[in-house]
Amino acid sequence: MTLPTPEDPARAPIWENYATAQTSQASLGLIPDHAYAVGVEVNGRHLRLRFQLSRLTEEDEEDMRDIVSELEALVAQEIYVDYSYEFTDRPRLDPHDGVSWIYATKAK
Repeated sequence: MTLPTPEDPARAPIWENYATAQTSQASLGLIPDHAYAVGVEVNGRHLRLRFQLSRLTEEDEEDMRDIVSELEALVAQEIYVDYSYEFTDRPRLDPHDGVSWIYATKAK
């Protein structure tokens, strides 16, 4: 993979970067209380929000749905947004997992 440069930004993953930035914007003030990590998987027109949680409360579920709703409002109408979550005892981030992680915290 060749990386973009200031002279040749066309090689930049523009859609992925845009989707990640919009996910960050949509998440402002809405990160679930029990989240260790929040990220987005970008697969063309399908965006999947990924949450790593210590536990799940009704408020956490509402926050995740609100982030989806905010993200849908920020991106084109023909983009499909959903989410998934997993339970863990600490953030588990892998730079090769296909997820752009926008939030991570220490174990609570």
